[in-house]
Amino acid sequence: MCCSAAAVLLLLVVLSARTQAALLPHHISSLIPILQSLEADGTPDIPSLVRSLGGCGTPVCHTLLGDPPPTPTPIPEPWALLAHLLHPNATAAERGALLAPDGSTVALAPLFAGVEVGLKRAAGRSGPIDQPYASLDALYAVTITEALGTSFLVARVNGTAALGPDGCWDDVDNPQNFTLLGPPSLVPHAVANGAMDGVLLGTRLAEDPIPLSVLFRRYYGVDNGIARGWPHSSRRRRDFGALTAVGKLEEEVAAMLRVLRGLPHTHELLEEFGEEEEADIARRAAREFMEVYVECPAIIPRCMWGARPYRGTPRPLSPPLGSIYIHHTFVPSAPCRSFTACARDMRSMQRFHQDTRGWDDIGYSEDWPHGCWSVWVLRRLDPGLHEWCSDGGQMGHQSRWSPHGLHPSQ
Repeated sequence: MCCSAAAVLLLLVVLSARTQAALLPHHISSLIPILQSLEADGTPDIPSLVRSLGGCGTPVCHTLLGDPPPTPTPIPEPWALLAHLLHPNATAAERGALLAPDGSTVALAPLFAGVEVGLKRAAGRSGPIDQPYASLDALYAVTITEALGTSFLVARVNGTAALGPDGCWDDVDNPQNFTLLGPPSLVPHAVANGAMDGVLLGTRLAEDPIPLSVLFRRYYGVDNGIARGWPHSSRRRRDFGALTAVGKLEEEVAAMLRVLRGLPHTHELLEEFGEEEEADIARRAAREFMEVYVECPAIIPRCMWGARPYRGTPRPLSPPLGSIYIHHTFVPSAPCRSFTACARDMRSMQRFHQDTRGWDDIGYSEDWPHGCWSVWVLRRLDPGLHEWCSDGGQMGHQSRWSPHGLHPSQ
């Protein structure tokens, strides 16, 4: 018996789906052995199975992807574990999200929907040919454009945020509960991450279908870090921007809005908008999504890296800021190759500044740890650059900084 199969059996023996599923860490590494078990059992069409357990269930997904398989009774143990990761808490605002090794949080529904499209294309199965669905690129429709178009419609009507927010896990070593940092939109950061990953991995699978357990292990760097010659989740923003021009995303959102106009649950939202306003919504949705999730770097909030509280009372800064300094770590000097290692370095730096130097907090506002592809919020700028990048541009900064293509060691 190979080592991977033995690991799968050990997981299934130790974890009872009925009594211990709640102890399963909500981490990408928990998903890999479940996928291995399903693949070993010969489970056909795992992404479709995800939909039947609570993945993408919108009318658009149903039309473009077809009927998911029925759920058997009793439900097999690997299915139950997968269902738990999709729906750990029915009352949670953010469900079906997992922590990735790079520190990002990924929604599973758009991720698996994109994977499903890629596998269908690899098998030569085309999407619907009837209008208006024939005008949609299924890969973008089931991952991002339905949620993005609907979110900007709701925001236009209700005056709410259309993108974000981010959130934090209760324990990055054993993540169980994810809490959003503000009122939710239909495209919080986890959905945006899952959607971009779904597009990237769906595109790759259409050209080279491989087992999902292998795909996810390589892409998310589980166990072995970044695999040479493979895309990695820490570079999703760069890779998505290289694959998807803002004009392409705008066209797909516009096509989706025409579809949504004919659906009962969204028809009323579009009744008051004419063609020009509809085009403006598509344009804004595409541009703001690309600004927030491609031009801006990923922002790791303090609550994610386990920051101590500020000692005393911080003095808020007022925009526009004349300048902002991004600190590149010199000590610790060794590159951190995982989110856990980078978080440990940040806590070490904060302890040194507070306990040894006697400062109120860590001595920098934001940091780019050596070897890391994300900007880490060290001190709260209220508001600051990270606010502009993380709130859909609502803060109105006049300056825009794009690290696109910049390696943190430069």
